[in-house]
Amino acid sequence: MLNGSERKSNSSYLSLKTLYEENITVKSIAQELEFCHKNDLALDIQKAMKKKNFDILAVQDQGEIIGYIERQELGEGSISEYMRNFSPREMVSNSTPLIQLLHIFKNKTRVFVLENNSIKMLITHADLQKPPIRMLIFGYITLLEMRMSDIILDRFGDGSWYPMISEDRLEKATELYKRRIDKNEDINIIECLQISDKFDIIHKDKELRNFFQIPSKSKGKKDANAIRKLRDKISHANELGLDMSWMEIIEVVESCGRLLEISESYHYEK
Repeated sequence: MLNGSERKSNSSYLSLKTLYEENITVKSIAQELEFCHKNDLALDIQKAMKKKNFDILAVQDQGEIIGYIERQELGEGSISEYMRNFSPREMVSNSTPLIQLLHIFKNKTRVFVLENNSIKMLITHADLQKPPIRMLIFGYITLLEMRMSDIILDRFGDGSWYPMISEDRLEKATELYKRRIDKNEDINIIECLQISDKFDIIHKDKELRNFFQIPSKSKGKKDANAIRKLRDKISHANELGLDMSWMEIIEVVESCGRLLEISESYHYEK
């Protein structure tokens, strides 16, 4: 049975999880798709696209978006000669949860957004820098950290986790805990640990390592470092997709998702 603080934490976790997975959709980051007419001269449109730094432009006919063009493919003739049709694999609904979009972008550089059976918006890698995506990634990592705290507290509520981290890390956590207690905050010392400390505790406990399906301490440490690195980048408002590719970033988010899913099956001691 969960105690009061655990119920509160679990409720907060589920509320946040629902928010991230159901209520924040691709519409929050999509940009309006600009267009040209199918009878426009391709070289003129190519110049205009270069000036605006557009790689993609929609093609319109009789007030409807009927396809798209890529700047690098344009040459002599009219736009209609270079138009591509939209493929179902390139499209997502505007109601698609943002977390699903990240998985889709693992193997894509752009997607078109379908709204009321019409293509009206576009999402590229540049749009993944926007606040909703950063909030989503940071939130997912925070959710994982909340679950780790609850599980560690349940398994090592007697403080037997102390020897699993360095004296320096324990001292810093204790100092932070005292400051927050002085502010009359309802908190336990485990919540004052850094995420890397929580991973260390899990990696050093065979039962928790097996529970989270971590094949080895070295693999666990590698994944933990990647999660911490990504969270730090977002915390400091660093641009994403530079020294960590979007493929790597999405894999980190997927790793968080797997650990979160596993954590939901944890049975607290009565």
